[in-house]
Amino acid sequence: MSRIVVFAGPTISQKQIHALVPAAEIRPPIAAEDLIRVALAPGDLVAIIDGFYFQSAAVRHKEILALLKSGVHVWGAASIGALRAAELASFGMRGFGRIFKAYLQGDIEGDDEVAILHAPKDMGYTNLTEALVNIRYACECAVAAGVISSDAHNKIVATATALPFHERTYPHILNLATKQGLSQDMAQKLQSFVQGQQLDLKRKDALELIQALCTPPQEPAEASFTLHETAFLRNWRISGQGTVIGDDMYVSDFDILTAYQLFSKGYPGVRYHILLEKLAEMAHRSLDVALSSDHAKVAEDRPEATLENAASGYSGAVLSEDALTDLVAQYVAKQCRINLHEELPERIRRWLQPREETLSQPQQLALLGVRLWQEPRSLSWQKIVIDRLKESNMFHSLLKIVVQSRIFNETLQEQDHGVQLRRLSSAQIYEWFMQRWEGERADWQFAILDRGFNDTADFLERARPFYLFDKYVGVSNMDREADSMARTRV
Repeated sequence: MSRIVVFAGPTISQKQIHALVPAAEIRPPIAAEDLIRVALAPGDLVAIIDGFYFQSAAVRHKEILALLKSGVHVWGAASIGALRAAELASFGMRGFGRIFKAYLQGDIEGDDEVAILHAPKDMGYTNLTEALVNIRYACECAVAAGVISSDAHNKIVATATALPFHERTYPHILNLATKQGLSQDMAQKLQSFVQGQQLDLKRKDALELIQALCTPPQEPAEASFTLHETAFLRNWRISGQGTVIGDDMYVSDFDILTAYQLFSKGYPGVRYHILLEKLAEMAHRSLDVALSSDHAKVAEDRPEATLENAASGYSGAVLSEDALTDLVAQYVAKQCRINLHEELPERIRRWLQPREETLSQPQQLALLGVRLWQEPRSLSWQKIVIDRLKESNMFHSLLKIVVQSRIFNETLQEQDHGVQLRRLSSAQIYEWFMQRWEGERADWQFAILDRGFNDTADFLERARPFYLFDKYVGVSNMDREADSMARTRV
């Protein structure tokens, strides 16, 4: 039997869903990467009703498209489900209800139309504000019932629309509307009418979807579009994989990788050899060069190379580092239109540190190829490193660091509400990690590139959650574990 997974919260209760579809798996309101974390198969069905978009990143269109392309049915209604269904209707996402149709026809456009402020799960997701679509619906019903006039309807809706979603409560809206000319009598009549009626359009639409789940499709979804496997989608998939700790802590593999990048002194060397081999594979295909017997020998005096040189792209041969370097140097020279027999141009040399000027030209080009790596869609060096971490004895040590850092930050912020990670000094974070890496402050731009961070913003975002923990508690030296990983042959 195919699975039915429903993402819902304040709009419709678990009890209401299970009353109609007992087999449904009910999950909290959806957020970015939640779909990636659910192991779904062709023919399964995902129903999206509620979701986050203010507290955390909203579910991405590409995540839904990836499911549709894999044969999973995706339905939506009522809240963010209605919005995404309207946006992706032409790609095969199915929408239900009046709110979906309003978005689809362009009658409403803003995502704040369905947004509300609500209590957390342990308080039953109690609504603290009212959705604008429900306010529109209530006013329409009140006009149809002769409770308020059309002018009053327009004034109330205009007042509600002008407010941010987290301020939309009937008392506040009606108070402001009376100051702008709405009669007190009309305001009281609408308040009484709303309290005495079931005027929740979002819940009505959600029930329509849930009732449709009673007769789900029997075949996998068929998508006629082409899904482009972008680097973003690939990275979301990587960060969407992880480890569940206890009942409610989730640690993504990407967090494990970040800890490795930050705390292993040997990390740049491991990354260099991984990327050197991958670039050599690309070079071998691009240049169509013949490998000499000298190139095809195993470099037994370089044990760290056994982590990287397990490729089958060279007719089964394991290449020496000199062979890899020569291949990559030729490839980089070709891509950058550089003559291998002339001095490197200034536009290239500026990416070298002074101490690297003594390297041979092939070594310099290979280093630059790795340092300025432009990742193809078909290859993720992050996934390669993560997979190898999982096969080493480092993974659990890194997992422990991530968990302890998170607990430390949460405890610290509970004790002192003034502590906010985003306000930590960027300069102090740079200084701290350059000291850990035993590098010069002037070299920090090279250091973050050689440790696999995209740029300074990427480094800061990912280093902040670990900075205070390392500074005040300390992360132990990981060189021994790094050495064991470097000797792991895949």
